[in-house]
Amino acid sequence: MKDFIDKLDFFRTDSDAMVSIQFIIMALAFGLIIAFIAVYYQRRVIGSFVRAIRSAEAIDEESAKTLVELSQENNVSAIAKLKKSASLRNLVTICDMKTEANGKIIIDDSTRVYIAKEKEERSRKQFGDNEDSLIPIILGSLALLVVVVLSFFIGK
Repeated sequence: MKDFIDKLDFFRTDSDAMVSIQFIIMALAFGLIIAFIAVYYQRRVIGSFVRAIRSAEAIDEESAKTLVELSQENNVSAIAKLKKSASLRNLVTICDMKTEANGKIIIDDSTRVYIAKEKEERSRKQFGDNEDSLIPIILGSLALLVVVVLSFFIGK
């Protein structure tokens, strides 16, 4: 671990411009890889919740479905996101929303949700119609890693 920290310190304190560029390229590449993973997770996990609502054709309060009916009762990430994210609650409507005394939203087995007809197009754009493939994430990450490795050879 000390070797790693020494190398990072070398990048930070060396006055050589090429080392600084290499460090910037490395930081950007790893930041993009993390962003790829975050977007993939969002579209895969939260998207499966939104797609389940759309495929159940829950478009109004009368056709709203419970998490059990949507087979999403075990999608803990989507449920937590629905509780905390005003953006997701703007897309997914919770029927008869219940809150605790401290203002936290309660989502249980009896909670019914739907996506209004006018918000369906936004949900399609944001989360797609099908699950995303992992292959573009892997290929993009590998390409960025190749750029990082090449930046070290170009500077020599």
